Amino acid sequence: MTDLPEAVMQQNAAMRKRIEAKIFVWLVVPVAFITFINSIDRVNISYAGYSLSAELGLAPDQFGLGISMFFLAYLIFQYPHARLLHRAGIRFWLFSAMTLWGISGLWMSRISSREEFYAARFLLGMAEAGLAPAMTWYIAQWTPPWARARAMAGVLIAVPLSMVAGGPLCGWLLGLGDIFGLMPWRSMFLILAFPNFVLAVLAGFYFVDHPAQAHWLNERERQWLAQELSAETEATTAAASMRELLREPWLWRCATTWFLLMTGSYALVYWLPQLVRQLAANNSEFVIASISAFPLAGLALGLVLNSKHSDRSGERLLHVGLASAGGGLALFIAAWLGTGWAVLLLLFAAGFGIGAAQGVFWAIPGSVKLGGLQTPVEAIALISMFGTAGGIVGPWLIGFMLNRTGSFGMAIAILAALLVLALFTIAYDQFGNSKSNLNNTGTKHLP
Repeated sequence: MTDLPEAVMQQNAAMRKRIEAKIFVWLVVPVAFITFINSIDRVNISYAGYSLSAELGLAPDQFGLGISMFFLAYLIFQYPHARLLHRAGIRFWLFSAMTLWGISGLWMSRISSREEFYAARFLLGMAEAGLAPAMTWYIAQWTPPWARARAMAGVLIAVPLSMVAGGPLCGWLLGLGDIFGLMPWRSMFLILAFPNFVLAVLAGFYFVDHPAQAHWLNERERQWLAQELSAETEATTAAASMRELLREPWLWRCATTWFLLMTGSYALVYWLPQLVRQLAANNSEFVIASISAFPLAGLALGLVLNSKHSDRSGERLLHVGLASAGGGLALFIAAWLGTGWAVLLLLFAAGFGIGAAQGVFWAIPGSVKLGGLQTPVEAIALISMFGTAGGIVGPWLIGFMLNRTGSFGMAIAILAALLVLALFTIAYDQFGNSKSNLNNTGTKHLP
């Protein structure tokens, strides 16, 4: 007996730790920053809405239609984005998509009619449609299964952070007054458009398609990472065709679950501002914004903690299902309590559960071998489209129920129930099993 096996294991562990740290710094952080900028591009319309509507003479339903135009384009163009990324590569795709983001922002600063407003929002949705599925697929190509959920959580945490930072940033820009001879809301869109052009050029030079091209890995690290990733690819047969993909039950389980998660999560997003204003009605906007960040902090915390635990245990399905159900139950109870500081604590718990579920969800397609040993970007795009549909259904359902009942309570309770239902769509076959069907290498075990 020699100490060689133990020495090799120690070297392997050190290499794994070093490469995971490099992936986080050189890949996850840049992707998260792009996601952060992207999220601000989406929410800035909320802060400009009042002045924009007044200047253009938009009725509330016309302004709402402009918001819907973004989601309509987002839904239509997700799959074409996936095809373009697959054919052209990450550099051209990111450069062209982010350039269109910037053009949309410039256009928003110059719109003069309702029709232009609709068209500019449609262009933004068309440009941004592919980001979520593309970045999900891209991270999966670079991270071994044992680090995938943590890497995805590192990207997704940019979304709640953008909600916390985006409001004060947009408010500060609107408070600067007339700049460049434009109304404040026009100046805001103009200023926020410029970083997109700069980032488009930088992304076009920085990102590469394969680990073998990464300048931030040395040759030994590239080889080691390639070997880790080859465990998923060496036995891969030809990529599944769309017809074969559409026949896979896991595609529809994942799509349905993501729809329920995203639809239900809008209950938190839409109810939170109203609740906080009731709790702190006599306080400043800064205080209200600070209190509103509390449940969003729960979402971010859930993303980080649950993804780490899932990667360590190797289990995916119950980590998503139980977290979603827990968040839904907290939201359901909060809906019937109505007001009070206990509701804010429940919303923190709901945010934690929603974030925890979302942080692990995108590790499932690879774990269940959806579309083969490497999940096609087209499959991710199709699942993401269902989440986008949730962005249309959730707000509409809240408005419909509000008109019927005159209260947010019933609408929030229904959307909370969707979060609980996600437990059964993604993990119904896990109940009663003493062990998960999925270990940390993504290999399926039959019950």
